[in-house]
Amino acid sequence: MRRPLIAVVLAVLLSAAVSVSFAQQQIEGTVVNTKLTTCAMKPGTCEGTMVLDTKGATPGQVTIKIQKGTVIKHGDGYLFLPGTKGRVVAVTYVEDKGEKVAKSVEVKVAKP
Repeated sequence: MRRPLIAVVLAVLLSAAVSVSFAQQQIEGTVVNTKLTTCAMKPGTCEGTMVLDTKGATPGQVTIKIQKGTVIKHGDGYLFLPGTKGRVVAVTYVEDKGEKVAKSVEVKVAKP
């Protein structure tokens, strides 16, 4: 009796994990505005929003929510949310209640 139940639970968990991984999307653009809600001045502690000016298939401005725990990578180091303004970033995000919520942010290094 326990083995079929365990198999069903594992199948449900695996299907949920797969659906979450498919839900992540990536967007790239130039940060035109940031709004800092809170920050403890350590990487991954800032919360707020960033507005990206995107090019490509869907040009326009997109607002991305940055939650505590989201580290903004810049080469081998990190940036705080306000430091991204004017820079090109790649954001991996998920849709949550109609908002785009960042899971990772990477600042693209300008090529010489």
